[in-house]
Amino acid sequence: MSLIPQTVSARDIQRHYRDVFTTAQKGPVVVMTNNKPDVVIMSVAKAEDLFKKAKQAELDRILEALEKYNIDKKAGKLIRARSLKEFL
Repeated sequence: MSLIPQTVSARDIQRHYRDVFTTAQKGPVVVMTNNKPDVVIMSVAKAEDLFKKAKQAELDRILEALEKYNIDKKAGKLIRARSLKEFL
């Protein structure tokens, strides 16, 4: 799959939607309206894969934050602040 996505015009979808959908099964298709990117069409499998990767990345960031919290807590680096002013 190319890193440069396939592009089609909105009119191409009206005239050749089946061909555009077939192309979208192979990789993302950027729909151009007035020569500007408007929307992306992609397969359900690719969309699900992207959502899984995004969710996993979010979980990884949460785990990293929890690990840092535990390390800072054990090192006594945490403070209790009753307001944002106390924290800053």
